[in-house]
Amino acid sequence: MVNEREEIRRKVMEAVGGRPVRWTDHRTTKGDFPGRDWALEVFDVPSSEQRELHGQLFDGIMSQLWKEKRLALFILFHTPENTDRYYAWVREEHAAEQAGATRAAP
Repeated sequence: MVNEREEIRRKVMEAVGGRPVRWTDHRTTKGDFPGRDWALEVFDVPSSEQRELHGQLFDGIMSQLWKEKRLALFILFHTPENTDRYYAWVREEHAAEQAGATRAAP
């Protein structure tokens, strides 16, 4: 059974074309901030695509979550350059997750 947070993460990952998506934690953010529990990070998104992608996520997933559950989902984007510089390990985790999902599919 997939929990609510994992279901949301998967929906966002699908909406952003399979890019790496993860919930914020101590490995990517320092300190605490209001809404951290519902903050997702999307990696490898060029600056030129971020505004349009945010609009798509807002219209599709974020507004629905607010209407149905009063959950304010917060999205942080990381450019490919910053993903290279600071979060290259996220790509490795994403590739391992995708390989595991491929093996699990019948």
